[in-house]
Amino acid sequence: MTAYDAQTALDAIHHRREQTLDAYVRHAQSRPYAIVAALGLFAVCSSFDLPNPWNTAAVLAGNGLVLGGLFVHQRRAPVRRKTTGSEALFYAAVGVLLVGLFWTVAIGAYFLGLPARHTLAAAVTALAAVVGSYALRPVVESIVRGNGHG
Repeated sequence: MTAYDAQTALDAIHHRREQTLDAYVRHAQSRPYAIVAALGLFAVCSSFDLPNPWNTAAVLAGNGLVLGGLFVHQRRAPVRRKTTGSEALFYAAVGVLLVGLFWTVAIGAYFLGLPARHTLAAAVTALAAVVGSYALRPVVESIVRGNGHG
């Protein structure tokens, strides 16, 4: 094997790696799954405003949407890889920010005397989750690509 052959093989490996990471990021940030997750988030968070038998049904429906969407999302993934520590930390931080946004809006709506404050907060949070998934795509891509180099 010549040096040129070795470099060509190495370039092919790097090209396939880039294709794999592109497919992973594209699938991770796909629109249908973000919308299903936001609908599930809305159902669970807005359940606080519902009376007793209906709030349980809303929580079950919302969790069913999120878990069912996650199951389908994972089964249809063209690329499978383990989530690294920095990715998990990033997703946990986004989750904490969404919970903080939900409670901030709910408490603000309470002090403003608005009706159905949890439903309003759930709508704002679900919308922020969808918009954030598009806005944070470059960040997710840089985290995924940064983890592949080590």
